[in-house]
Amino acid sequence: MEANFCRILEEIGGINPRVLGEKSIVRAVRQRMSACNLEDEEEYFERVRSSSKEAEVLIETVVVPETSFFRDKGPFAYLSRHIHEERGRVRASGPLRILSAPCASGEEPYSIAIVLKEAGLLPDAYQIDALDISRTLLAKAERASYTSHSFRGVPEPMRDRYFVSNGRERLLKDSIRHGIRFIHGNLLDKWVLAGKRPYDIMFCRNLLIYFGAKARTRLLNTIERLLAQNGLLFVGHAEAACIPASTFKPLDPRGCFGFRKAGTRAAALEIASATSRAVAHNPVSVQVKPEDYREAKHALPPTPDVSKSMDSFQTAQQLADQGRLQEAADICERLLMADRANADTYCLLGSVQQGLGNLRRAEECFSRAIYLDARSYDAIVHLSLIKEYRGDLAGAEVLRRRAARIRVRAETS
Repeated sequence: MEANFCRILEEIGGINPRVLGEKSIVRAVRQRMSACNLEDEEEYFERVRSSSKEAEVLIETVVVPETSFFRDKGPFAYLSRHIHEERGRVRASGPLRILSAPCASGEEPYSIAIVLKEAGLLPDAYQIDALDISRTLLAKAERASYTSHSFRGVPEPMRDRYFVSNGRERLLKDSIRHGIRFIHGNLLDKWVLAGKRPYDIMFCRNLLIYFGAKARTRLLNTIERLLAQNGLLFVGHAEAACIPASTFKPLDPRGCFGFRKAGTRAAALEIASATSRAVAHNPVSVQVKPEDYREAKHALPPTPDVSKSMDSFQTAQQLADQGRLQEAADICERLLMADRANADTYCLLGSVQQGLGNLRRAEECFSRAIYLDARSYDAIVHLSLIKEYRGDLAGAEVLRRRAARIRVRAETS
């Protein structure tokens, strides 16, 4: 019966069960059966197959979104700079059209709106469409009331500027909520948002990682249809290496994980498959330096300063978080000269080299990390992504299964 649920989740939601692991899917099925007061798996399976609403709830239960305001600062810093540089053109060409999909509980589209306000745009100068398959999450997004968990890393002055106290939660001010439209829909639907004018900017982060090859191709077709020529696309950390170069050109700095649409992609083009959900939700967050985007200084949480003289793992991590990738790589190399048996340093260096576009060196580092620590989950899933990107599908599959076993053991221990 588990195979039937895996198959229907892949058919309806495009979810690759190997990414999440069958045990995670079984737990979600048991949870939904209990909520529906059902004890028979076949009866619940029929309900999922006949009820699109229950199928959506099951997908939501399986793929629990992890989100917060300004999660990964790079895209938001780039957006702020882009608005400042293109202010005249933006105002002359009509309202700026932005799509956030999936928008989950609303932190991402609201973060976008805050950046636009800080950049000086009035609400009538933009339209943000926020789309998600989950009606429950959309309802939460429209309430716009959040606990402290959603504000990790957001400084108190910013919270006070845009939110008001609402008991144990904070409620977003109406001035930010204006100009955002929440829409129920599925990006795998061929006709989703049909008839809408192309979007100038699209945030589609940490969605490709869940999908199998066919669903990923369908999603890329949809993205290409919805995004205007020369439009900007922002994806998740683990997905940046998967975006087809024939259609999308990377933006600088690489830490923004952004692309500009250009050219025509072959219809049958496959992209590399995803890494696991955990890597997307716990990446080495490569972010840009605040001084690069002085206009964004109020819109984004500050990044801590780092002493260049300190050759430490923590320093390298902080430099990587600031987008100072080459400096982080240099420190990692010096650390490895002193300690060649440090798996964590090899894993960090692999992530930094991946951000720099040096996939061969990244592959070497991840392989070494796994050799030193066979349970290095992040290194395993990153290496699986690189192998599939290079066409080694069998090698990638072996690593994905290995990572799934480690994750299941961690969850049950």
